[in-house]
Amino acid sequence: MITERVLLEEALNTIHTSNLRHPDNQLLECFLEDSADPNASAQYIFQNCPSDQGLLDFASLLSDWKSIVCFCGTLQQPSPNKDIVSKVQARDSDRCCLTRLKTSFFDPLIVMPIPRIVSLLSEVTLSKSQFEMLQVFLGSDYNDLLNNAKELDGPQNYWLVRRSAAIALSNGYFSFIFIKGDPVYNVCQVFIGDRNRPSILDKIYTVTSGRFEDRSESGIPLPDISSLKAFSRFVHAIRWYQVSIAIVQKQHKPRTARLKPDVSVFYQFCEYGAVCFSAICRLTPSLVRVQIYRGLWFLGAHLYGQSCSFNVQRLPFGIYLKKAMQRNHQSLASEYGTLQSLRRLTHIPVPRPLDLVSSSDDSYLLTTRLPGHPVGSCLDTMSDGDVDAFIHELQGYLSQLRAISKPDSIRHAICNAVGGPCYDYRTIAGQDYDEEKGDLIEPFANEEDFNKKLQTGALPRVAHESGHKIVFTHGDINMRNILMHNGRISGIVDWENAGWFPDYWEYTKALFVTRVHRRWLRIMDRVFPVFGDFKDDLAIERQLWEYCM
Repeated sequence: MITERVLLEEALNTIHTSNLRHPDNQLLECFLEDSADPNASAQYIFQNCPSDQGLLDFASLLSDWKSIVCFCGTLQQPSPNKDIVSKVQARDSDRCCLTRLKTSFFDPLIVMPIPRIVSLLSEVTLSKSQFEMLQVFLGSDYNDLLNNAKELDGPQNYWLVRRSAAIALSNGYFSFIFIKGDPVYNVCQVFIGDRNRPSILDKIYTVTSGRFEDRSESGIPLPDISSLKAFSRFVHAIRWYQVSIAIVQKQHKPRTARLKPDVSVFYQFCEYGAVCFSAICRLTPSLVRVQIYRGLWFLGAHLYGQSCSFNVQRLPFGIYLKKAMQRNHQSLASEYGTLQSLRRLTHIPVPRPLDLVSSSDDSYLLTTRLPGHPVGSCLDTMSDGDVDAFIHELQGYLSQLRAISKPDSIRHAICNAVGGPCYDYRTIAGQDYDEEKGDLIEPFANEEDFNKKLQTGALPRVAHESGHKIVFTHGDINMRNILMHNGRISGIVDWENAGWFPDYWEYTKALFVTRVHRRWLRIMDRVFPVFGDFKDDLAIERQLWEYCM
């Protein structure tokens, strides 16, 4: 087992270090990671990819794999006859087998064929190499498909589904997980691609449970599980294949050079309305404003739903509202001051701070809304050229940020933006919770004190060296906090962690927040070398992270 895992890791590493462009590398990773036998797939890659000066040539294998995936995403299957329709409707009753939703006028339940990979063998002419690759990928599932392929027109090859759900499945947005030998299953949504997802996905949970059973109790065969298991192996590859098509189509569209992302009249009008609204609110006493903002919070949740953060809520009039417990008021005060300074001293696109108010229980920060969506929601569909432009633009904004001079009024070396205690989940990780301080910590008179605070008793000899340059830092650069609009950075948000920190802190914090998204990690590794070599600092941080999570 260890040897097999080593072979798989070697194959994955070979793909990671190759010169394959995005998303071709992701497509080949699917051939390995979603295979019935990843070790056999790894062996197939090493045996069938010629080597050129130590680098494998994936061109032929990638072409075969794309052809297979394309066939799977466009399977043409026969429509059911009236007898099968009647039996399947009786067996599956009144709910969609994919979503568990009932029928609707605009999206009715219909009897449709289950995606059958076995039809590739009879309806599509595969080359010898493609046929071998398909066999390796399916492994033991291949024999199951052949055994169940004898009755092509039985009710076991059809099911009752919403039309939109069936289309979403064919496009790779659903994956089935079965417990061996059990008709109970989970349908999991696949989150690969951009924000333009089928609307049916918004109506169901990320994971939906179901069970195949004959509700007519008349012995009608249940849907063929082997076909669904085999097709589910292809869904990630189908999504990446469609991403590759979207990238090519985007590259062929005419692109005009822009110095800044376009901001529509709508957003300009919203910002003007937000400024006017906040000006009126500030004429009222603090306690009245708190009540107004609490009411708007519930209104915003009703209109727009909850945001990805429990402490932030979108409101009408182009406004965002952030709240914190009173003991963490300093974090919002720091963010308010940060936004004011950045709008005055830099060209970094940040929200306009509108109001900061607190009661005995909570504090509220009111800001304008910026155009765009989190970069994480469009990262999959960004070409390598788009990523290059993103890196260059982000480096420019970070350079402006790090060039800000510390005001003479701030006495501490490491502190928040206005000289107060730091609000940083990395610094408090592993520390005993202080009820009086809440989530705030120190500030620090010098870097030595900061380094001591980061240390853990389990690793007494692991500590950062002093002498780093102290620079102004966002402190939470991640895929949610950078907004993109029309292919450009339209905003950097969530500045509550901002402050004065050692020059490596921005880089290590970016990796501390996001540790599993390989493409984002590679982007961060390309962004920060222009600011210094922080590899040793990252190595120390990674040792400390193991004891502070």
